[in-house]
Formats: sequence, structure tokens, C-alpha cells
Amino acid sequence: MGAFMKKKPTNLSVNTLVLCASGLICKILGALFRFPLANLLGIEGVGMFQLVMSLYLFALVVTCGGVTNSLTKLISSARAKNENGKIGIFLSRAIVTSVVIGAVIGAIFLFFGKFISALQGVDAQSSYMLFLLLLPLGAGLAALRGFFQGFENMFPTAISQVLEQVFKFVFGLLFAFLFSKYGTSKGVFGAFVGIVMSELVANIYLFVTFLFSSKKRKFVFARTPNKTENLLARRQFDSANFTLMLSASVIPLANAVDGLFILSRLSKAVTSQALATELYGLQTGIVGSVLNFPLIISIAITTTLLPNVSFLFSRGGGARAVVERGLLTLLFCILPSTFGITALSKLLFPILFPKLSTQLLRTADLLTFYGGFSIVLTAISQYFTMLLQAKGEFSSILLFSTIGGVVKTVASLVLAALPSFNVFALVLGNILLSATMSVLCLVRLKKLLAFSLKFCDLFDLLFSAFVMFLAVHFFVQSTRMPDFASIVLGVGLGGVTYLVLTAPVIVKLLPKQKNV
Repeated sequence: MGAFMKKKPTNLSVNTLVLCASGLICKILGALFRFPLANLLGIEGVGMFQLVMSLYLFALVVTCGGVTNSLTKLISSARAKNENGKIGIFLSRAIVTSVVIGAVIGAIFLFFGKFISALQGVDAQSSYMLFLLLLPLGAGLAALRGFFQGFENMFPTAISQVLEQVFKFVFGLLFAFLFSKYGTSKGVFGAFVGIVMSELVANIYLFVTFLFSSKKRKFVFARTPNKTENLLARRQFDSANFTLMLSASVIPLANAVDGLFILSRLSKAVTSQALATELYGLQTGIVGSVLNFPLIISIAITTTLLPNVSFLFSRGGGARAVVERGLLTLLFCILPSTFGITALSKLLFPILFPKLSTQLLRTADLLTFYGGFSIVLTAISQYFTMLLQAKGEFSSILLFSTIGGVVKTVASLVLAALPSFNVFALVLGNILLSATMSVLCLVRLKKLLAFSLKFCDLFDLLFSAFVMFLAVHFFVQSTRMPDFASIVLGVGLGGVTYLVLTAPVIVKLLPKQKNV
């Protein structure tokens, strides 16, 4: 086990920074993709795009939602236990299973796309036909990324994500522009054609990287000749993948249910179907694309820590310090980024979406304010879920996800028809989902491992983020400078305020010098 027992602590920081950087680039490109897309297709076209996207994301999760994390967890554990013969079995099982499932689900959308479009009240049949290509390609990406992450190598994942977003931006907008001449629904189809091409490019990059990574490739062919062990390894992957797939399907399923029925519910609360589509597109396609930026941090931290913590748990100890430091780092980063975007949203949206009406801009500002609570809670629930994955608590994750998903769906659909809630029901549903998940995961984790967060550190972070929010909010409200200049200075003011107030926490997060 010697070669695998040597850990490099600096890898955690490097991997986190790599994923944060790639995540930031991807979010920026994703946002930049939606800005001109909104101008090309209109806010109603964005709503149609998001309706199709919600079902695509659900179908993708059913296809390969558990593959990446299953491979990451199982490969890292196999390395810790020196069970190298299982690694190739895990990878081949992941690719075959997910690609076949993706092809089957894609065929279902191919034949029933017209019916689904009619149920949604939009003309999106041609876009659903592309699922036959999108889902198997997504399965290949998930398997190869999980393979590399199992070796704590985040560079292939990061580079493939950036490539995917770059080509999505270029080809998605290009084909959306070309096809939009024939109508809004054709423009949406063009955008999804660009997504197909972007996934193809990312798959080619990962496959070539795999072929040239001889040190990792040798584990794929180092299979044990024992047929019983091979069968057990396949069952081990199927168990983890199936449970995580069901768990990961809950939120996309809830969003897909929203996509199927939310317009009819919103139509009862507002004046027309067109306005309902605009509000849905505003929340999911515009506010969501901006407000989700802080989740780059939580995704980077949890993705980086999963193989490391799984390795330590499988080895039998040494994970508590990593878990506590990771949680403190997560809160230190997620609170100011979320509060900052919320404080600046009133200036951001007119710059990013100049064609939005005054009423929609006012609604977007309010959606961002309330949505900030769900982002913080989502980051916390992602972290706790990662710890349960590292412990192999897949059934617990499925149970908690299901409970949270039911709460979200019921709240969203019931309240969306009430004029006093309308589109804000989606925000409340997200808050209830992430809060439910966080509480249930924490209760379970306290029975599995010992970790804590000092009250003084938590209070310092919350107080500092609140003071920063107030400082930025009052600054942008009182300044007479151009909006862009106000945003830049507001970010600087908020950053300085937060860093000064959180100095005690920063000292704890700084790397400690070891005595030689």
C-alpha cells in the first residue's frame, strides 16, 4: 500500500483552486451564453429553453447521475485498500451501464417528444429528438471524469468542463442565431445542437487524455482473474451507482415536475400563459444563472474532498481535521459571495439584461434576495451529502433527498397558484429542500463521525457577512456614479470589510508551518 498511502496535502488546495477556476470560467460562459440567448430568443424563448433543459437535466441524472461520484468514491477506496484490480471493472461497468441507459431514455424522448411538448404547452419536439445523442455523450463524460477524480486528479475534469462551455457558447449561439430565423422553437433547437457538439468535443479530450495517461490506464487492465471478485466489484458499483442515481434524480425530478406543471399553476396566479412563461424563465434562466455563481465554491470543495475523505475513511482515520477545515472554508467563501451578489443585484440585472422591463427587473431583484438563503443552505447540504457519500451512506442520501424533494414539489406547486406567491413559490421550495436536506444529513452525520464548528467562528462569519452586505447595499444605493463603477467599488468595499472582520478565522485557515 505504500505508493498509495503517501498523501500530498497541497493537492487539496491546488485541486480546489483548479475546480474553482474552471467553475468560474464555466459559470461566466454559461451566463454569457444566456445573455445573448435571451436577446436572440426573447424572455419567452429562454423560458422554453429552460423547460426543455429541466427535462434534459433530469434525464441526464437518471442516465449517469451517480456515475461520477460512485467512481470517485469506489476508486479512491480501492486505492486505499490496495484493491487495484477493481478499478478497471468499475470504469467499464460505469461506461457500459450509463451509455445503454442514456440510449434507451433518448429513444423514449425521440418517440414521445411531441406528447411531452403538448403537455408543457410549447413546441419543443425537435429539441427532444437530440436527447438520443446528448444522453450517451453525457454518460461518457461522467464516467471518465469520475475515473480521474478517483485518483484525485481534477485537471481533466476542469479542462473538459471549460472546453464543453466554450464550444457550447460558440456553437450554441451560432446555431440558435441561424435557426431562430425560422421561429423561436427552432432557435431553441439550434441552441441544443450546439450543446451536442460541445459534449462531443469534451468526450474526445477526456478519451485522448485517458489514452496518454499510461500510469492510470494500467489500473484499468490490472483486473483480478477471480471471477467471483469481478462479479462482486460489478455489484458493488451497481449498488452505489443506482442509489446515488436515485438520490441525484430527486432535485432534477422536482424541477422536471415544475417544468411540466408549473406554467399552468402560475397562470392561475398571473394574467396570462405568456407572463407565466416569462416569470419561469426569469427565475430559472436569468436569476438562477447569476445567483448560482457562489455554488462554484461548494462544488469545487466537495468534489476535491470526496476522494480524499473517502481515502481517509477507508484507511481508518485522520479525516476529522480535514472535515472541519473544509466546512469552515466552505462557509468562509460561500457567505460573502452570496451576500455580495444579493447586495449588487439591483445594479447587475439592468447591465446584464437591458431588455428586461422595469417590473421584471424589480421581480428579479426580489427573487435574488430571497434566493440567497437557498444558495447558502444548498452549499451546506452539498457538503454534508459529500460526507455521507464518503462514508458509503448511499441509502441515507436517497431517503433524505426524497423527503426534501417531496417538500419542495408540494410547496412549489401548491403556492405557485396563489397570487401572493406566484413565482416566489419556486424560491421557497428551494429553501425548504436545502434546509430539510441539511438538517437530516447533519443528524445522521453526528452518529457516524465526530466533527464540530466553533460557535465563535460561525458567529464571526455570519456577522461579518451581514455587515458586508449592509456596507455594499447602502453604498450602491447612495452613490451617484455609473452602475459599472459602483459595482466594482462595491465589490472592493465588501471584500475589504469582510476580510478585516474575519481576520481571526483567516488565521485558522492559513497553512500551519511544521517544525523541522
